[in-house]
Amino acid sequence: MANGILHFRVDDRMIHGIVATDWVPAYNATRAMVIDGPASTNDIVRSGLKMACPAGVALSVLAPEKAVENIKAGKYSAQRVFVVFRYIKTAYEVFKAGVEIPQLNLGNVTQNKGETTTLDKTVRVSDEELAMLREMAAAGVKITARFRFSDNETELNGKLN
Repeated sequence: MANGILHFRVDDRMIHGIVATDWVPAYNATRAMVIDGPASTNDIVRSGLKMACPAGVALSVLAPEKAVENIKAGKYSAQRVFVVFRYIKTAYEVFKAGVEIPQLNLGNVTQNKGETTTLDKTVRVSDEELAMLREMAAAGVKITARFRFSDNETELNGKLN
């Protein structure tokens, strides 16, 4: 992509074993970007993410507003960026702020408790998240589920109704 973003993923663990050893290398990413407000201001979380990030891959941990500003300014256009959101809501905020998200992979969305809709074995969404995903899908975003890079991709747009 012209803005340098290769892939958008929602994973409530952000950078961890599967993302670091499977997804980031599969895309030959030069930068991993975590977009999450609380993580962007928590030094302990940032340190953990830095330790989990593969060697030789730059890491950005940004609040949604800063990420949108940087992406729109073309700051990453010469890089290969793998983006991870902790929450669907954050991906939706970035989408609503005008960042083009051609495809959103729901890799691990398991933090929801109570009333949820199961879209895939590792994807449980709230009613609010389901509405956000429906809006994104209606705007042309391909919503998928895929835990590991080597897994078959499941298109979810048809399951959002």
